[in-house]
Order: sequence, then C-alpha cells, then structure tokens
Amino acid sequence: MLFVVFLSGCVQTRYFELGLPLTEEDSPDPEAGVSMADVMERLGPPLRLSATPNGYIMAWEYWHVSQISVGFSPAGADFLSLDWGSATAKGDFLLMSFDKDRRLITSHLKEWKFNAGGGQGIQAFASAVEVVDIEDLLERLPIHEWGFNSLDELPTALNRDNRMDSGQRGLEQRGTGRRVGQHSLEMD
Repeated sequence: MLFVVFLSGCVQTRYFELGLPLTEEDSPDPEAGVSMADVMERLGPPLRLSATPNGYIMAWEYWHVSQISVGFSPAGADFLSLDWGSATAKGDFLLMSFDKDRRLITSHLKEWKFNAGGGQGIQAFASAVEVVDIEDLLERLPIHEWGFNSLDELPTALNRDNRMDSGQRGLEQRGTGRRVGQHSLEMD
C-alpha cells in the first residue's frame, strides 16, 4: 500500500485525423453513369490519382490514429520510469476507376482497423522516450505536397511516373514501407 502511495505517474492520450470520414453514400453506384466532375464535387479532389491505359483511378482516404501512453516512477526516484504505450489506427479507403470519357466504372470502399504498435520499457535517466512510434502514419496527405514535386532530388524526379500518389503506375496506401516497390528506384 505504501508503494502505491509513493508512486507517481502520467497518462497521455493523443489522436490524429487525416482526411474526412467516408461512408457508403460517398461511394456512388457505377451503373448510374456518374461523371468524374460529380464525384469530385461531392468528395473534393482525390488524395491519390493515377493514369491507366483505360482512364484514371482515384483514391480518397481517412485515417484516425489514437495513441495512449502510461508512465510510472517511484516517488523520489526521478531516474527510473516504467512506461507502456499502445496505438490503434482505423479508417476508410475509397478507390474509384474512370474510363477515358471520365465516367465511373468501379467504386470500392474498404473500412479497416488495426493495431498500429505498442511497447513497454524501463527507462533510466531519460523518461521522454516514446515507446510507440506512429510517425510514419502521420505524414502529410499527398495533395499537400504536389507542388513540391518540381523540387524533388533527381532520382525522385526521374521516377515521377512511378510515384504512388500521383504517377501513372498505380496507387499505394499510407503506411507502405519506403524501401519497397517503386520507391526502391529512389534509393541512394
């Protein structure tokens, strides 16, 4: 009982939202002959797009990432901290394809949820170290960086057609490793 009285602790919860939540109503029926302009009027510009031999594919996504961290240290012992952390991610991914006449061909909405990581640790002298790393999930959305494409380093600029957010070789969902697939062409 005395141990609990002398125990000090800290709880931190954070959450991040990227994009706007998507629902089944946001996913129009391809049989209705919906135009690309109608879709973009309803959903705004896509977060990812790619040219295909038959037209275009566009993707919208929503991410909700939540993190909780708990830390304890015995009173009077600032040099020791017991930490635990966990993170979850959930969201929606809406993928639509359009023909060359800019008419909707297919529409798929995927809702998902997964454990984004966790960890425990006993930290001596440095209690500010995160036990859960979610920074790769919190990068800015691709549309915020499209203008910077002209300033990319040469290996990336030459690989522009293979970009997975605005190229002509397909799309890639957030969280995919940086050293796989088309990104391997950009390695130094």
